[in-house]
Amino acid sequence: MTIKLNVIGDPIEHSKSPEVHGSILNILKIPYEYEKVKVKKNELDKYIENAIKNNVTGFNLTMPHKVDIIPYLDGIDSEAELFGAVNTVKIKDNKLYGYNTDANGFITSLNLGQNGFNVKGRKIIILGAGGVVSTLALKFSQLEASKIIILNRTVQKAEAICMRVMSAQDNGSINKVTSLKFDSSNSKNVKNYLDDCDMIINATPLGMSGIPYDYTDLSFLDKLNKEALAVDLIYNPEKTAFLKYAEKNGNKIMNGYGMLICQAILADEIYLDTKLDISKLYTKFINFHC
Repeated sequence: MTIKLNVIGDPIEHSKSPEVHGSILNILKIPYEYEKVKVKKNELDKYIENAIKNNVTGFNLTMPHKVDIIPYLDGIDSEAELFGAVNTVKIKDNKLYGYNTDANGFITSLNLGQNGFNVKGRKIIILGAGGVVSTLALKFSQLEASKIIILNRTVQKAEAICMRVMSAQDNGSINKVTSLKFDSSNSKNVKNYLDDCDMIINATPLGMSGIPYDYTDLSFLDKLNKEALAVDLIYNPEKTAFLKYAEKNGNKIMNGYGMLICQAILADEIYLDTKLDISKLYTKFINFHC
């Protein structure tokens, strides 16, 4: 039986979801159709009606729909509810069920690509304050990171994410283990926070293919201890200037490709309603594409 999947967003042309999910489903020998569908911010109603009518199995969501989809759901996974964002929807019996595989996709990619890197007890610095940062910060706190520092050009956005994590701690959704701090992301500030940092993550679009801006000064990475992991959520190009600089300094590095693969595998588990061997699929995917 062929499963029918979509990825929706605006813009959507750049999405790699058809290639990634297609490769996974081909490895599994699952017949499928996977289509990119441009859905503008105010067109979710129309899309959902057509998806149900056309027997779509499920769909992935990118901007601007990860939050807007929530009122349309008949059920939501506890983690997606905690994060306040959905990237995967399964349609069953004409009802919509929402999930978020971004955070677990990142954690799984850490485990598979970095020899079981464990965030518990670690000091983590995140550069940027986009939508995925809130999800990751909540997940890191849930997994009992010792400290999360969010640095962003617009400090208020970093503060809002920290306040959200603290609120989740206060209402009992997350244990009060992780301390949080926010500040501006100027080079001097980043340097001031790098002592004892275990992982630094670039979650900004700086250095992404097609973006005409990049870091003008990466010398703050000189202060990063050599045992720390440098991560860039960007996967195109494979190595950004951020990662090249960190690697030259002797740090281990990781791009966003593993997260892209793992969050897709976790979404396919939901669509197929079956437990998949993620490690085996990840290895096969990497071997096939590299």
